Amino acid sequence: MKTCVVIASPEDTRNVVAASLQARELDAVLLASLGELRGTLETVPACGILLDLVAAITAPTWLKENTRELFELYPFAKFRIAGSEALIIGDTFDSFASKCREFEPRRIRTSLRESRFLAVYLSANETFVDAEKVVTSNISDRGCFVYSARKWALGSRVWLKFPGVEAVFCGNVCSSRPWGNNKFLPGIGLRLDRNIPEIT
Repeated sequence: MKTCVVIASPEDTRNVVAASLQARELDAVLLASLGELRGTLETVPACGILLDLVAAITAPTWLKENTRELFELYPFAKFRIAGSEALIIGDTFDSFASKCREFEPRRIRTSLRESRFLAVYLSANETFVDAEKVVTSNISDRGCFVYSARKWALGSRVWLKFPGVEAVFCGNVCSSRPWGNNKFLPGIGLRLDRNIPEIT
């Protein structure tokens, strides 16, 4: 079975969500804190993340900033417990589970992503004739997340050019958040063919 990561402080809460996932043919890795998420995703091929609403509200700001990018890489939802039932905020449990079952499980890279807001031209081909002017939100050695309002298919090739830098970078779209989803800023996660040099 595919595996979702569940984050909630109370053990009984984690167990309720795990049972709901198992009833929908999904396994669960249960975490007691948001701080465990990055290390878990480096080793466990996951297909979704569920975060307890209480844990989301009470987590320190620095920890929220450190993990926000991870939620953009997977089907993600917050949940709350009502009686003995887990309720997905803004969605249904069946709908969320369906998204997770359709998602190809993946681990995250162990290389650190750095929050960087850099101007960049984003293009669907090497000509840059119809390039979109976008901004990165984070960068690692071999990837980045850029804000974009256009529709990009997973796996599609893209070209990047940073103003003032001669080199052109290409890669593939590995995650996508469409414009109009108010849970996230719109954009795409990119896996690049080669390392991005230090850009100031």
